[in-house]
Amino acid sequence: MRLIDLHADWLLQYAPESVVFDPALYPGVAGRLPQVDGYLQSTGAAILSCYRDAEDWAKQADPWAALGELITRIEAEFPGRLLIGPDDFDRWRDDRDGLTWGMIGVEGFDALVRSPDDLARLPRLFERGVRLFQPVYTSTSLLGGSSAPGDDRGLTDLGRAFLETLLALSPEGNGPRPLFDLAHLNPPAMSDALAWFEADPSRAGRVFPIYSHGAPVHPGFEAPRAISIDNLTRLRALGGVVGVSISPPFFQTPEQVREAVELVASIPFEGRPGHEGIAIGTDFLGVNQTLPGLRNAAEVVTWAIASFDRPMAKAIVLGNGLALLGRVTGVAGRS
Repeated sequence: MRLIDLHADWLLQYAPESVVFDPALYPGVAGRLPQVDGYLQSTGAAILSCYRDAEDWAKQADPWAALGELITRIEAEFPGRLLIGPDDFDRWRDDRDGLTWGMIGVEGFDALVRSPDDLARLPRLFERGVRLFQPVYTSTSLLGGSSAPGDDRGLTDLGRAFLETLLALSPEGNGPRPLFDLAHLNPPAMSDALAWFEADPSRAGRVFPIYSHGAPVHPGFEAPRAISIDNLTRLRALGGVVGVSISPPFFQTPEQVREAVELVASIPFEGRPGHEGIAIGTDFLGVNQTLPGLRNAAEVVTWAIASFDRPMAKAIVLGNGLALLGRVTGVAGRS
C-alpha cells in the first residue's frame, strides 16, 4: 500500500532556498526536511496545499499573483500528474505503483478574498485545476472565524457567498467538483458551514466537505483546533472525509492517534459506523516534531498495518482517499 495524503505543504521544502519564498520567514523548515525523506516512494497521491504564512502574505503586493507562483511551481513539479479530471484519475489508477500524483489545494484565502469582487477569481482557480479550497487560516480572514485564540466569529456573509460560488462551479451532472476544507475554522464557523450543507443535503454531493488534517481531540493545543464531537458527527453524517493528523502538537503518542481514528470510526458515516471516510493528513513540512513510528510516510503505512485489521488499515491509508479523489475528479457516477 502507498499512502494517499490529504494534506501536504509540499512546496515548503524549497523555502530555505527558493525565490518563491523569503527564507527568513520560514526558519524552521530546514529542520523538517528529513520528515519527507522517501515521501514520493511511499505516497501514491497527495493534496498539495499552496501555503504562505501570514507575514509572507502581508508582504505580497499582489496576493493573487503570489498564489499563482505557487500553483506554477506545483504544475512544474507534477507535469502530467495532477488530478484534475476523470482522465487523470484513470491514468493514475492504472499506474498507482508509479510516480506520485498530486491534487492542488489552497490553504487559506485570508489575504486573497477581501471583498465580494474577489470571489470572481475562484472559477479561474478551478479551471486551472485547484480542487481543494480551505477558506480560513488566521483571524484576519473575512470569510469566518478561525481557530486562533479569541476569534469566536461564525461564518460571515462573505463566507456563505464563498460556498455559493463553489457550488456554482460544480456541474449538476458528471464532472470535477470542489472540496471545501473545514480545517482551521473555529467551532461556530464550522457549525455554520455544516448548517449550509444540511439546509440542502444535495449540496454535499456537489461541494465535498472535508476536514483535511486535525482530529476530534488535540491535547497539545489550548486553542480550539480540534473539531468538536458535534461538528464531527454532522460532518460524518454528510459523508465528509476526515484526515487525521499524526504528529505533535496534535498528539503525543502513536496510541493517541490510534484512539482518535477509532473514535472517528465509532461515529456513523452516512448512517454507517466503521472505517469509511477516514484518511490521513500528514502535514510533515508543517510540524516541528514527529512521533516514533510515524516519522515519515513509509512508517505511517507500517504503523496502520500494525495498528488496525487489514480492511481498516487499507481504508485509512488508501481506500477512502482513493474514493474521495475519484469523486472530486468526476469519476464517481460517470456513465
